[in-house]
Amino acid sequence: MAEGREMKTKVTGKTANAGRRDIRTPPRHADTRIPNYRNPSESGSRSLIRRRPVRWEGLEEASRMAQIVVLEHGGHARPVINRGQRHLRSRMASRKTGHQQVVEGRGHRDFAMWNEVNPDVLDYQAHPFLIRGQAGGEWFDYYPDHIRLMRDGSIELIEVKRTPADLDDPAYRRKLGIVAEIARRGGWMFRILYHADIAGPRWRMRNVEGIYANRYLLLDRQEQDVINAFVMRGTTTVWSTLRHLVAPSDQRRGNAVIENAIALGRVGVELDQRITCGTVLIPLPPVPHNDQIRL
Repeated sequence: MAEGREMKTKVTGKTANAGRRDIRTPPRHADTRIPNYRNPSESGSRSLIRRRPVRWEGLEEASRMAQIVVLEHGGHARPVINRGQRHLRSRMASRKTGHQQVVEGRGHRDFAMWNEVNPDVLDYQAHPFLIRGQAGGEWFDYYPDHIRLMRDGSIELIEVKRTPADLDDPAYRRKLGIVAEIARRGGWMFRILYHADIAGPRWRMRNVEGIYANRYLLLDRQEQDVINAFVMRGTTTVWSTLRHLVAPSDQRRGNAVIENAIALGRVGVELDQRITCGTVLIPLPPVPHNDQIRL
C-alpha cells in the first residue's frame, strides 16, 4: 500500500453547523438491522475532519476514533478497486469532477451516472479513500463506495448494495453502524442505497442516460448566451420555450443544449418524471463549495 495523506476524526469537539439537511432525505439506514451507535452527547462537526496537526507523540492516537487515508495510488487522483473481482468494472471520465471514476457493479455505475448529471450534486467521488475506524480498542478498515456533496451543503457517505441480502452478516452490519457514527461526528450523513433505490422510478435512468450522453457537448456563443441569460434572469420556464430560444429551427439541437446545461448543474429538472415539452426548468445559480470532499 502506498503511503497516503491522512486526516483525523477526533472523539470530541465543539459544536458546528454540519450543513443543512434536505427534509426529503430518507432515513440514514436502509436496513433496520444495522445497529445505531449514535451518542447524543457528541455533536457532529466538520471541524473534526482536518489535516494532520503537529501534536505531542502519543496524544494523537489517544484522541481520535478514526483516520481517513487518501492513498497516492488511489483516491480521487487515480482510484483503484482491490476487491469485488466478480463485479462489472467501469471507468468513466467525469466532466463535473474532472477526475476519472472507477466503479464496480451495475449499481455503482448507475449511481455514478446519476451523480454526474444530477444538478443537486455539486461534487462526488467513487471509492474516495480508506477509513480506519476504532471500536472496542481494535482498528478496522473500511473502503466507502461513494461520497458526494449536495447543493444544500450536506455531505453523504454512501454504501451501495444490491439487495438487503448483502447485509446478512451481523459483523458487517456492526461495522457499518460504527462507520455511520464516525461519519456523523464528522458532520457527514451515512447512507445505504440498494440498486432499486438508485434506479428509482421508471423514467429516472432514461433521463439520466440521455443527459449523460450530452455532458461534453460543445456550445457556440449564441447558445451559451441564451443559457446564461436564463440563469441570470432567475425565473422558471418550460422546456419548449427555452428550446426555442436556444435553437429555433432545430429541436434536437435545442434538446441537447438543455441537457448539457442540466449535466453542468446550471439548469434544474425533475429527473424522476418523464421529460416533455411542458417540463419545468429551474435556473440554478453557481454555489461555491471549496472542494469539501477532496481531502
